[in-house]
Amino acid sequence: MRVKNPTTQKHVCAQYCSFYKPNSKEEFSCQGLLIIRQLLKESPEFTNALAGHHDKPFRDLYPCLLQQCLCKQCEFLVDGCDFAMQNAAIPSPPCGGYIAITQLLQNSPLAAERLLRILPPLKGNVALNAHCTLKILEKPFLYDIKKDELYELDGSAVEFLRRCDGMQTLPDVTVDAGFLEFCLKEDLLVIAPGKTSPRLVPGKAPVPSLRYLELQLTSRCNLRCKHCYLDDQPTMDMPLSQAFSVLTQFEKMHGLRMLFSGGEPLLYPDLQALHNALPSFAFRKVLLTNGALLAEENADLWCQFDEIQVSLDGLKDGHESLRGPNTFAPTVRAIEAVQRRGIALSIATMVHQGNIGEFERLARWIQAREVVEWNIDVPCKSGRLAKNPYLEVTPEQGAPLLRFATGGSYHGSEEPFACGYHLCTVTASGKVLKCGFFPDSPLGSVDDGLQRAWEQSKPIALTDLACAPCPHLLDCKGGCRFRAAHPLDKDPVMCAVFGQDMVSGSYPDTL
Repeated sequence: MRVKNPTTQKHVCAQYCSFYKPNSKEEFSCQGLLIIRQLLKESPEFTNALAGHHDKPFRDLYPCLLQQCLCKQCEFLVDGCDFAMQNAAIPSPPCGGYIAITQLLQNSPLAAERLLRILPPLKGNVALNAHCTLKILEKPFLYDIKKDELYELDGSAVEFLRRCDGMQTLPDVTVDAGFLEFCLKEDLLVIAPGKTSPRLVPGKAPVPSLRYLELQLTSRCNLRCKHCYLDDQPTMDMPLSQAFSVLTQFEKMHGLRMLFSGGEPLLYPDLQALHNALPSFAFRKVLLTNGALLAEENADLWCQFDEIQVSLDGLKDGHESLRGPNTFAPTVRAIEAVQRRGIALSIATMVHQGNIGEFERLARWIQAREVVEWNIDVPCKSGRLAKNPYLEVTPEQGAPLLRFATGGSYHGSEEPFACGYHLCTVTASGKVLKCGFFPDSPLGSVDDGLQRAWEQSKPIALTDLACAPCPHLLDCKGGCRFRAAHPLDKDPVMCAVFGQDMVSGSYPDTL
């Protein structure tokens, strides 16, 4: 616009802009200058806030906020602004308006509050991104389902994010510019016309919160793995209505991750209907599969999961010595199919005598595939492993191989409690278990309420364990309670990991 304003030109163009040419007649003003002109017209007292900062090195503190709410509205973007183009070959400084607004956002809280009301496009609704949701656990968090990441919130942040429902524009809500920049940078918020947020779940989680739930959909399985702790079971499929009930109850409890298992979950008769409904639930959906049945041809049964964990128990010889002949190639094809779809892939490996010599090569093979997690465990001598003792490894053999595990999620607790503080299992028969390894000690039934059953769980304090005096207790959290000879005893594998002696104690008959 050719209308001149000496004040804004003096305090914005002449002071900050490397493109400024004195006495020139520009056809257009940058969007930053127009915004500052509007600000000073409404609030001339902010003129002084623009002065006195131009001698400091410029720091681009709000790139996501300003490029989305300022640069996209600028006339110069039509011809291609070198600064706004992320992949410009030659870096270009921002315009003076961009720098001046950055200074006001950083150094003048009152001006920043006013700017946040006039910066965004009028039709830009602010909304939580589709893969984000609020979770009110022991503390309030914003949960990024896609990245499986929690962001702790204070009260003002919770109030702001509750208002980001896609029905209001940014000028309608109040927020700190730094927090807004962080949310945009982390892809937690979007500002765009017609955006709506996913459903926000009312209420809050019980204490302790149930964050991770394994849902065993079926006892059917296509393999007879030699280590399976479930061994042979009668055929059992969870009714679809009950499965939906579990998903709904878990969401109401502000759960984070649901692990869909079996048996082999791809054999669940109602998987198609369940799979189609997954996007409507605000938690991370993880499919646990042996991979032998997963293929590109049946992607309509698994492509809506946020993560798929495939069991890979070695290279060809090691894997097939545990899973059976001709299982390695289909499993590799499953891994490749998941990654072609862009779905987060994790791998689970059990240590056994057939693969302990393969781990160096297996690690290189897995690392080349950029998995989000490589979960390695030493199986318990139960189920079919008790019938195949030649595959069993000692704690001293298995412990060193756990160091190959990488990345991924943590299903433990920050609190001083043993394994299971935030996790439980629901079987295909509807039983709620504190862990899938304890089928004979149910907490209740999902028909009577998942939360009611969960509240029957009795967390085990670390101070009650036989290993309470151990200096490594806070690192290992007592390890696996099923691997221990008694629920309060030491886990021999974790003792081997940390080089501790195993001496069992005596315990009461009941806990």
